[in-house]
Amino acid sequence: EKTAPGGVFRVAPQLIPMPADAANDFPVTMNASKRHGMVYMISKMGYLYLFDIFSGKPIYRARITTDTVFATTEHTASGGILGITRKGQLLHISLNDNFLVPYIVGQLRDQELAIAIASRLNLSGADELYSAQFNALVAAGDVAGAAKVAAESPRSFLRTPATIQKFLQMAPQPG
Repeated sequence: EKTAPGGVFRVAPQLIPMPADAANDFPVTMNASKRHGMVYMISKMGYLYLFDIFSGKPIYRARITTDTVFATTEHTASGGILGITRKGQLLHISLNDNFLVPYIVGQLRDQELAIAIASRLNLSGADELYSAQFNALVAAGDVAGAAKVAAESPRSFLRTPATIQKFLQMAPQPG
């Protein structure tokens, strides 16, 4: 709605990264995970796609079955999905929280997305990125920016006496 409180939420359209052997493939199911803020999509040829719901960026793609998955539903306990194939096979698909951010950093090489997901889901794996960003802001004298990074750090790992000391050692800001 155009008059929604907080503004309108829009995600730029993204291409679905179809594999070469599945050029004529198409989505048959799509489920949003409230727990992770991800969208699970399964195609007719049995490919699983995972997208970040806030950016629309593709995170993962793999063929999980050679059969058509005809029904899926959210599995709230895991934040994943359950699916049934044409042959009656039950599939349970979910994220491993411990490996999500390291996968985004290592495989996708998308530090911005890794930081956003680590902050949103309070996950580990982006601590080095946060520390580097915090230290760069401190070195630049950006007190407000450094404070924001420290406040939003996953598991509050930057909210330490050492961080407070860094702020105390910074030059006073006018105003």
